[in-house]
Amino acid sequence: MSFRLYFVILSIGFLIEIEGKSTPREKLFARINHLLNITDAEKKFDTILETYINSDGTLSIYKSEMKSFIDKFLSFQSLRPHIVRIYRDLYTLSDVNGMIKFYASSLGKKVLEKEVQAEIRLSQLIKTKLQEQMPQVISWFQQAFFTNVSNNEVN
Repeated sequence: MSFRLYFVILSIGFLIEIEGKSTPREKLFARINHLLNITDAEKKFDTILETYINSDGTLSIYKSEMKSFIDKFLSFQSLRPHIVRIYRDLYTLSDVNGMIKFYASSLGKKVLEKEVQAEIRLSQLIKTKLQEQMPQVISWFQQAFFTNVSNNEVN
């Protein structure tokens, strides 16, 4: 058998074997999707948006319109491929596997369960603090703004 024929047969066999296996990139995409599933990312996304809409007086008046808008233009499913790419750019396969292992553990499940509540409480805390300190915030902003305007007029 000639060397070329042997090389061609070996190459074809190698390519057939590769075709059946997923690439590291495909495996990373699959693991990221699994991570999004076990962390209930879609449910958290919807809960946070709903909480935000309900907590804003203006937005809550138009709750059904806001929900329709989000469903049409910003649904989790429409964003999911972009989210996967963001995770792919930020994390390695090893990182994603580590996160999956953590979120599958009892502590990870507890973190997932409490995370939305913590985010909501933090958001409410910031809103309350800003409302309590609004006079000082306005005064600070006016001073910073007018100082900046005055400095720009001089230049």
